[in-house]
Amino acid sequence: MTNTYLISVRPTWADAFFVDRNPKTIELRKGSFGASLKPGDNIAIYATLPVAELLGTVRIVKRERLPIDRLWQQSEQGQLARVSRQQFDTYYASQISGVGVWVSAAELFPSPIALSKLRQNWGNRWQPPQQLQQLSDDRLAALNIAR
Repeated sequence: MTNTYLISVRPTWADAFFVDRNPKTIELRKGSFGASLKPGDNIAIYATLPVAELLGTVRIVKRERLPIDRLWQQSEQGQLARVSRQQFDTYYASQISGVGVWVSAAELFPSPIALSKLRQNWGNRWQPPQQLQQLSDDRLAALNIAR
């Protein structure tokens, strides 16, 4: 059985999953991010403020926790993550290892789903996740997101 998760991503990097040419195919994270993620699961990409919209989904290929230098190599020197060496080094400053989540099959929604619409469907107090949030069947059904 596959699961669908939701992550919050800064707009520049959220959009990069959905470009036609050379899309972003790895999400870089710290700590033990996404320990429950498995190949075939889906991730819904929420672009943070000022965009504040759910953009689309990607499918997980693999998740690995790697030493920082190996993660840089595996990300093809940041190309797969669409980051520069400086951005990478700044993000992982003082970290020994990092998490890479390789993705494919990016699907942009026909129209983005605004934060106000998410709250209308999921409750006024709903907040975009700081890390990762598994979406229940009810929440998926409210958005018509196929699993």
